[in-house]
Amino acid sequence: MIDFKELSAYAAAFTCSENELLHKMEKKAADIYIPIMQPSAMAFLQQLIRWTNAQRILELGTAIGYSSIRMALVTGGGTKIITVERDPAMIEEATQNIKALNLQDSIQIVDGDATEDLPEVHASAPYDLILIDAAKAQYEHLFQKCAGLLSDKGIIVTDNVFFHGLVCDIDAVKKRQLNRLVKKVDEYNHFLSEQPDFDTLFLTIGDGMAVSTKKTFTAHEGER
Repeated sequence: MIDFKELSAYAAAFTCSENELLHKMEKKAADIYIPIMQPSAMAFLQQLIRWTNAQRILELGTAIGYSSIRMALVTGGGTKIITVERDPAMIEEATQNIKALNLQDSIQIVDGDATEDLPEVHASAPYDLILIDAAKAQYEHLFQKCAGLLSDKGIIVTDNVFFHGLVCDIDAVKKRQLNRLVKKVDEYNHFLSEQPDFDTLFLTIGDGMAVSTKKTFTAHEGER
C-alpha cells in the first residue's frame, strides 16, 4: 500500500516557490517548526484563487506571512488580503517579509484574536475567500464567525483538517492534550459535514483541506 505521506511528498515535488524569500521562509519554517501551509495545499489554494478571481480575502492565522504573500502574488496585486495574527513576534516578522516584497498595499495585518470581533475585519467584508488556519481547537467557533462575513458565492477553506492523519485513529493518540486536540478537529469535520447552509468537500491535499461553499436553494425548495 502506498504511504499517504510519501504520496504527498511526491505531489509537493512538483510545486515551487515564486522567489528566494519564500524559499527561505519555507526552510526556516521546517527548521524550527513554524506552522505554514504545505506546498501542495498552498498550490491548490493559489489555483482556487485563480479559478474564482477572489478580490477580497480573509486569512485567520498569519504566522510569518507565508500564505498571505503567496496569495497576493498569484492575484497580481488586484486583491485585498486581511490577515489576523495575535503573536507580536509573528506580526513583526510577517511585516518584514511583506515589505521585502513590496506587498504592503495588498496585505493588511490585523493585530488581534481571530475569535473576537475585530472592526478591521468587519470593515472589509464580505469576503470572496476565507482561509481558516489558526488555533485548531477554535475551528468551529471561527467558522461560525466567518459564515456571516462571506459573500454569496464565497468559499471558506480550512487547512489541517486531517491533522497528520491522526483523525483516522484518535484512540491511538495517547498524549492527553494532543488527543483532545485531535478530537476537536474530528468534531469540526463532522460539524462541517452537517451544516445545513454549506456544502463541504474534504480533500487529501497537504495535511487535509476542507472547502466549504454556500448551498444554493431553488425557489421551489425555499417553499418547502
